[in-house]
Amino acid sequence: MKKRFFRFASLSLVLVFLFVFAGGAAAAPKYEWRLACETIAGSIADLYAQEFARLLKEKSNGDIQLDIFHSGTLGTPTEMFELTLNGAVEFCLTGPSQSSSIVPENQIMGLQFLFSDDPIVNRDFFAKSKALNVMLNDIYRQKGLHVLSYFTEGAMFWTANKAIRTPDDFKGVKIRVMPSELLVETYRAYGANPTPLSFTELYSGLQLNIVEGQENAPATIQEMKFMDVQKYLIGSRHNMYVMQHLVNVGFLDSLPEDVRKIVLDSVDEVRPYIHDVQEELNKTRLQMMIDDFKPGQEYYDLTHEEREAFKEIAKKADAKYFELSRNPEFAKRLLETFRAEMAEMESKRGQ
Repeated sequence: MKKRFFRFASLSLVLVFLFVFAGGAAAAPKYEWRLACETIAGSIADLYAQEFARLLKEKSNGDIQLDIFHSGTLGTPTEMFELTLNGAVEFCLTGPSQSSSIVPENQIMGLQFLFSDDPIVNRDFFAKSKALNVMLNDIYRQKGLHVLSYFTEGAMFWTANKAIRTPDDFKGVKIRVMPSELLVETYRAYGANPTPLSFTELYSGLQLNIVEGQENAPATIQEMKFMDVQKYLIGSRHNMYVMQHLVNVGFLDSLPEDVRKIVLDSVDEVRPYIHDVQEELNKTRLQMMIDDFKPGQEYYDLTHEEREAFKEIAKKADAKYFELSRNPEFAKRLLETFRAEMAEMESKRGQ
């Protein structure tokens, strides 16, 4: 506990130093805020942060300056989350897993085949969902945080050395997963052999056949050259890589009404922007991989019927989610609301 306190204090002092000396050269704006981003410069999350900063400055006529601190600048993603929770920074962009120890109910994002295979439905769901923006956000607010928005860095695809079109095809396949009880439970339900492995070891793990498959968005698969050591690229779209834009509740609630409106209006405008950015990036990277395929490599999308077969089996992980949430009755209501809202949005889209 004492070690963690001194680590947090050291990061806070670094933050103060960077903040003071970065802003000392020019006339100071009325508001100077900080955003911690768990990814590197040029990433989808960074493009979100840059656009958010631009909109804040534009809408405030230069009164608001947002300084962005990328991966590693202020510690690990978990430490960035903690700095926001403690008010040392105002905003952060992290994946839900970074905050699941504080808000275990958010592990709903780890369940597979919850989202649509229609990107427009998912875009609208993130913006309008009561399950996410009201029910789950109320839990965050009780812990001292407010989720301004959810967005995705892309739909998840599978890669493997064998064709996978049905759950039976997964039997015995050593698939790499992040350290997650929920992911392990899901892939076991398919009959696979889920193998936790760090991201930095994934390429060599595939190359040496320590694992035989993995999941990631197309942009990541292309960037990390995973298809150099895989035969099949499968458009499963079984989950979304979700990011959350968090703000410290005390900070947000203390803002004058007109300034808070600028923040919320900026978030509303950055949502469709980042959706289009990630869609274009993932589409481009997907085509780049297909164009570079060697003989014997193949890409295909799961059909609706094939997705439905996986979807039914994936529900076996619901019980593990309820257990991990440490709030099972709420988690059941949240999941029921999520699925009902998604079904309604897909139905309206299909009309």
